[in-house]
Amino acid sequence: MKMLKQTPKIVALLMGSLMLLSSCSEDDDVATEPEAEILPPIVLDCDYFKEDRILENDPQRPIDYIVTCWARVQGSLKIEAGVVIEFENHAGLRVDLDNNVFEIKGTSSEPVILSGTSKQKGYWRGIFLSEAHNPNNLIEHTVIEYAGSQNLTGSSPVYEGSLAIRGSSGTTPQALTLNHVEISNGGSVGIDYHRVTKQNSVATSNLIITGNEDVPVKVSAEMAHIFDSSSSYSGNASDFLNITTSSYEIEDQTVTWEKLDVPYLVDGRVSIGDDGHLTIEAGVEMEFKSGAYLQPYGFLPPYNLSLKIMGTAADPVHLRAHNDINWGGIQYGFTQEDNIINYAIIENAKGDFPVGNHQNTGAIYMHASPKLRVSNTTFKDLQNCAFYSPYGADYFDNLEVTNVTFDNVAGGEYCDND
Repeated sequence: MKMLKQTPKIVALLMGSLMLLSSCSEDDDVATEPEAEILPPIVLDCDYFKEDRILENDPQRPIDYIVTCWARVQGSLKIEAGVVIEFENHAGLRVDLDNNVFEIKGTSSEPVILSGTSKQKGYWRGIFLSEAHNPNNLIEHTVIEYAGSQNLTGSSPVYEGSLAIRGSSGTTPQALTLNHVEISNGGSVGIDYHRVTKQNSVATSNLIITGNEDVPVKVSAEMAHIFDSSSSYSGNASDFLNITTSSYEIEDQTVTWEKLDVPYLVDGRVSIGDDGHLTIEAGVEMEFKSGAYLQPYGFLPPYNLSLKIMGTAADPVHLRAHNDINWGGIQYGFTQEDNIINYAIIENAKGDFPVGNHQNTGAIYMHASPKLRVSNTTFKDLQNCAFYSPYGADYFDNLEVTNVTFDNVAGGEYCDND
């Protein structure tokens, strides 16, 4: 998605000038229309967005509008194709419009441009959707550049980046669709969705997030699946899709984490709970911080949940430590679904699981005889065991292992605490 900033307006103005010059040279006696005047931008005051507004494209203005402050949007706001808005230092939009609509709708030939009055990373503040519940909220064919000058909130929970949505647990769901949006040259995170949950109506497609001074995306485990392979996340200071510790449970939903052009970075626990099903697709790369791990673990019968790691011979799934030393591993508990690990590389997993205070166990911790099939997988550079049972070898009864390789596994291939 290559977006040409301000080009349609500039081209139109230049073409008009060239036509006038050509006309004058051919026949000085022929009357010509006056040259189109180039107009300055309209400066919007801080109270401008308190009522319903439509921002229109004026071909005579290379820059249509200037926003000078951290403006609160309370009325419906629609920004039409081709509009160019520049924000002064630390200016931006705090969207508190309840059920009013928020719509930025460019086109492929006339994107909306949201930029800074100075073209330097982290110049203006960005967009924070604090109260935005209309299901038709949309940002489409839009460039958001040079934002992220400071955090979008001043107190906990902290939201940052060029664009963020407030978490809404227990309140009216937030709503926003992003399609063909470029977020570039920001001073921090690209998108901050770290507290977004499945009750929110959010979707993304065809994003380009690049040139930012932190990760392209922060998102909860519960909603990481909305960032998919239709988008590009590379070219940032820290190229990871960052799965944070907020809303870490995948329950009552079936989701897939797709192969992206950057690895996933997991900060803490990812829990696959009752009626939760997570599939990790071929080619996915995941890095885990030292206290991070995967936990497919049911608490209520019939323990309907699953974790499926589905690599291929040509494109295995790779799970490893972010610090190249250690991460937790996979802790299986009560589950009656078939769990699968196929064509994976699991390395540096130490077997530390903070919930339950389990330390120095194994890359795969097996509680309550979980159903698990492991095939075509390599366990590599483990400080402890590959498979670990806390109570005895009987807990391996539902384990099927085929074509598994153990490379530098210090604690043993199969261990039990009997």
